[in-house]
Amino acid sequence: MGIFAEEPLLSALRTQDRAALLAAGSPRRYERGRQLMQQGVHEDFVLAITAGWVVVRADAANGRSLILGFCGPEDLVGELAALDGRPRSATVSTLTPVEACLLSGARFHGFLKDHPAASVAVLRGMALRLRAISSHRQDLGTLPVLQRLARLLLSLDEEAKDAVTGRLSQQELATAIGATRESVAKALAALRDRGVLSTSERSVRVLDTTALTAIAEL
Repeated sequence: MGIFAEEPLLSALRTQDRAALLAAGSPRRYERGRQLMQQGVHEDFVLAITAGWVVVRADAANGRSLILGFCGPEDLVGELAALDGRPRSATVSTLTPVEACLLSGARFHGFLKDHPAASVAVLRGMALRLRAISSHRQDLGTLPVLQRLARLLLSLDEEAKDAVTGRLSQQELATAIGATRESVAKALAALRDRGVLSTSERSVRVLDTTALTAIAEL
């Protein structure tokens, strides 16, 4: 995963419950760079991602944007608006081509009603996600940029590293950790000089996970 909790929401479902969830919706394919959900819009459909990666962003009243997290295979997006009936709390866009299953709010509610064990698993996953977002926001206000960047890179598994860091500019990495592009460029240079990672155009490769963990102070 990315900034979000370690477990994708669908990974905790039993095989039969996951199959029932996907059967309740309809398959969709989206190209890279497509906006799937927009903050502030009233809509209640849910997407169960089966392939590809999306980025979740929230815009503040002062015009600043914050990347809340990244979602990939086995994850669910849009479930909050489906459950509380309020406008979208964030904007979701594709980082890569994405395959997903779309469920209307009514079908999602029906699935949760008919599959109580899955309902508990989804609610638990949402709670873990909210805790992860809260921890990330706390990091933004208390940790130096180098440490924030190290934690972001460590939070991405190998599949996510290729999909996410290979699609984000330095400015977008900066947005993900609440920093300026210049400060992220300096942090990347410092990590390269220490032999902790290597970088190329829109790509970051971790070379020394032990050192990166020490910098992150995890």
